[in-house]
Amino acid sequence: MDDHGSGTGLKSGLLLKRIIAILVAAAVLILINLLPLDFFNRNGATILLSDQGRAALAILAFVIILWISEAVPFAVTALIGILMVPFSGLFSFKDTVAYGFGNTVVLFFIGILIISSGLTRSGLADRLTHTIMNRAGFHPRRLVLVFMLLGALLSMWIVNMSVSAILLPVALKILSKYRAAPLKSNFGRALMIAVAWGPAIGGISTPVGNGANIVALGYLRELAGVQIDFLRWMIVGVPAAVMILPLAYMILIRIFPPESVPVDLQNELNKTVVNDHIRLKPGEIKALVIFGLAVVLWIGDPIFIRLFGFSLPLEVVALTAAVCFFLPGIDLLSWKEAQQDIDWGAIILIAAGLSLGAVVFETGAAQWLAVNAFSPLGGFSLAVRIFMAVLVVELLKVFFSSNTVTGVIMVPLVIALSFKAGLDPWLLAGPVAIATSLAFLLVTSSPTNVIPYASGYFTIRDFLKAGLLLTLAVPFCITAAFLLFG
Repeated sequence: MDDHGSGTGLKSGLLLKRIIAILVAAAVLILINLLPLDFFNRNGATILLSDQGRAALAILAFVIILWISEAVPFAVTALIGILMVPFSGLFSFKDTVAYGFGNTVVLFFIGILIISSGLTRSGLADRLTHTIMNRAGFHPRRLVLVFMLLGALLSMWIVNMSVSAILLPVALKILSKYRAAPLKSNFGRALMIAVAWGPAIGGISTPVGNGANIVALGYLRELAGVQIDFLRWMIVGVPAAVMILPLAYMILIRIFPPESVPVDLQNELNKTVVNDHIRLKPGEIKALVIFGLAVVLWIGDPIFIRLFGFSLPLEVVALTAAVCFFLPGIDLLSWKEAQQDIDWGAIILIAAGLSLGAVVFETGAAQWLAVNAFSPLGGFSLAVRIFMAVLVVELLKVFFSSNTVTGVIMVPLVIALSFKAGLDPWLLAGPVAIATSLAFLLVTSSPTNVIPYASGYFTIRDFLKAGLLLTLAVPFCITAAFLLFG
């Protein structure tokens, strides 16, 4: 009786918390729509926020509160957000859906999840798992560090999303070997968050590591007449990444300390690794060829543009590689197997996030946020300007689902701010561009985060819990890198 009563009480308590979260979200929605948000005044000029922009911010705030509180399943919350847009009179339902589900990022995401499934089903991910475990040993903390470093190194040359997708099946295999249960294992949480963090941090090291980096270089060249070459970017990008990585690792294992390995499991793992010295099987060879060609095409795209005058978009390469796993003679995947392996809720989440981000951008709410966030920076010292610019971008990343879109909004604003302050535009635009890919607060702020989130090993709240400290530490690292090397 007592057990039944306590169980009922627990369910009632959770239900009450969920209802309160929904009521709070609704109250914030109403409050934002009622408050006069056009009172910000800079140099005598009022920065107006349109009614459409206000409505877009209100919807986004409503959705974010539900995501963080987990009052409603994440994918369902995202769909609620999409439904609220046409009901608010902002855009038609067709246009709202097109912004997200019509975005090529969604196709890229589907493609890389199918590739991940194919690598796992072929046995290649299992072999890579054994290789990493053989080198790193059976130490969960060391494995978290290895994945973070591996993700950072790969992301210097391959786009963040691709690296996250590459590491996902290997990480899943390792967690399976360790019998780490989703949402219960700290090792599972730490390893999967490392799969997101490592590529994001490594992507700031070179211009090709992230789409927003290319956007920043283009704006600097076109708007400011400043040419930043590959080496000059790396002079600040690499030190910044080197400073952030150890902090990220220490924060991650501090927040989610991995469990120790039981003795019986240790012995079983030892036997598994010892017996792994065999030749590649035909299925593994096929998967390796498909995956290897995809990586070559991802890395070699700039070369193809120069030599042959054409480009292969990331999503085209990803979908082509995904299709290859099903072709006759290869037959590494059946559609039923792919359906089982892919988290379709995560696809809904990223597509809806892109829709909401586009709505915030198109209504002018994004520019209003950016202008009000950056305008006060003019009166501070260079160090404070860099620090505050990076921190502001990290906080505003909560409102955007694309690193590149964030760069499109932020970089021109800080270039204009640099001219007004008589600064080298690189000293503000560079830090802002670097910060656009460092989305550590909300899973939906970057597709790189959504890929490991699809594994089900951590929640949006887990990600926020670990990311909050790192978000506060990152501005110090980027500021130091630019002051010392910029």
